Amino acid sequence: MSADRNWYWYVGFATGTSNVTQVSTSAADLPAGDVINTKYLEITNHSFSEDLLFTIVNGTIVNNSNNTINSAEVSVQFYDENGTLITSSTENAKFVILASGENSSFNVRSDLGDEIPNSYKVIPGGDIQVG
Repeated sequence: MSADRNWYWYVGFATGTSNVTQVSTSAADLPAGDVINTKYLEITNHSFSEDLLFTIVNGTIVNNSNNTINSAEVSVQFYDENGTLITSSTENAKFVILASGENSSFNVRSDLGDEIPNSYKVIPGGDIQVG
């Protein structure tokens, strides 16, 4: 990780589980996030965080179509300070089948190694159920 970031440590306690140590940055150090919504699916909110192993983007995906969406998923593309794509990660939404108007949370984790993203794009996806 870069030495020029303002890192601070805290320990969170989850009921019934072991301690979790996380790393966080100040708001000024967070990469710029953008959303590319599709005709049928929308990302209504998202947040960026990092822990000791992963870069994480959480949020909500909404089906704005009149059709059911199967295999609802979210892709996140991470870019460096030069705008070069570092990597893209895709995860299923918590609920992979979304009826018209339904929403689901999502959690996309990516191991970027020593790379520090300057920006990222969040893109929803899924299959439109026909018939």
